[in-house]
Amino acid sequence: MLLFISIGAANKTMPDEQTRKMWMEIDFQIINGLISAIIIGLTPWRIRDLYQLYQTKYRDELLRRHKYTKNFIWIQVIIWSSIVNSVFQVGVAICTWSTNMDNRPTRLVGILGGISLIAGVFAALAQFILGRRTKKKAKMEEQSTSIV
Repeated sequence: MLLFISIGAANKTMPDEQTRKMWMEIDFQIINGLISAIIIGLTPWRIRDLYQLYQTKYRDELLRRHKYTKNFIWIQVIIWSSIVNSVFQVGVAICTWSTNMDNRPTRLVGILGGISLIAGVFAALAQFILGRRTKKKAKMEEQSTSIV
């Protein structure tokens, strides 16, 4: 519905601009709530990973959990990207839920949301690419051992 309101396809069903703005705000709050619930819900596990990253006695468990790579630097980058994603999503939630739609700092919400999105996409893409690389390497090792 947010798309239809944004492009003007729902103008015939809405009598005035204020109704259109109200429905855009409702749709935005629903989408923001769903995204925030997921990202903020994952924050305890991200904080656990960050804690275990800097405690040497938990590093084996951390490496076992992050099977997509054995490179510790990549694990650090991915964990910190996830933390940045969570922090900036909390900022978006605070900005949107503590202010009225008429006096909300729109640019701040856009910047915080953009940084959160970029950090989350980077962490997910890095995990995906590293996981594919690890699977290819394991498959090649399996093929080489079956040949010999």
